[in-house]
Amino acid sequence: MKRSTRMIVAALAILGISTGGFAYAARGDGACGAPMMSGKAPGEYMGKRLERLHTELKLSPEQETAWQAWTGDMKEKMTQMREGRPDATAMAKLPAPERMAQMLERHKERQKEMEAGLASLREFYGKLNPEQQKVFDSFKPFGGHRHGGPRRGPEGGPGRG
Repeated sequence: MKRSTRMIVAALAILGISTGGFAYAARGDGACGAPMMSGKAPGEYMGKRLERLHTELKLSPEQETAWQAWTGDMKEKMTQMREGRPDATAMAKLPAPERMAQMLERHKERQKEMEAGLASLREFYGKLNPEQQKVFDSFKPFGGHRHGGPRRGPEGGPGRG
């Protein structure tokens, strides 16, 4: 094969691979897809996921108060997280050691918030029966994470794409 033919074949292969990658990313259902590219606000997306979980759990009237307390706590923490985010432009202007110190402080605060969230979750989870606990355990609060590799369908079988 001539050198010019090999160059053309290599260029076409690179073009095909990059076009496929762009097409995959543009679909909007990859790791950067829903909800980030769906146009939904994170709170709205979380609300729909919680509604779905609520329906699947089939809670008794006695469990409803625990549900309301847990979801209220989650929504409050989400609001606090959104408001507590540091200003990216101000952070970028700081010297690296100060920036890292502020990031470390935020991580410490976040750990305390997570510990409080764990206590709230344990309280709600303790009110569920074993069947409801299985449903809750299989729930993925953000729709599951897809970090590279092929996506899987139900029970690990083939999925879309």
